[in-house]
Amino acid sequence: MTDISIWPKTINEAVELMIDTMSEVDKSEVLNTKKEDLSRFHYTLGMLICGWFGLYNGNNTLLEACANTRKKEIERLLILNDPEEASMIIMEEIWKKLRAGMKVPV
Repeated sequence: MTDISIWPKTINEAVELMIDTMSEVDKSEVLNTKKEDLSRFHYTLGMLICGWFGLYNGNNTLLEACANTRKKEIERLLILNDPEEASMIIMEEIWKKLRAGMKVPV
């Protein structure tokens, strides 16, 4: 997804796009992972999010959307300057959405 015209601009758009492309096996694996263990997907799902959604290549709108989920200025600055932190926010939202769809407590 290198065409910047189709990069998601919101976290929700990114979540929907990623869930639509995930296999049922991948969805199940994320769904059955504890929130605090989602970092295990850093080198797979996290890197895919960074690459596909332009977090490494200038999708500042999505980076800002991720940063704005944090209250503290220092956390917002960290996310604006670290696409991998932003991908973690998107990953957490994917996890929440999958669990909500299956009525699993968050």
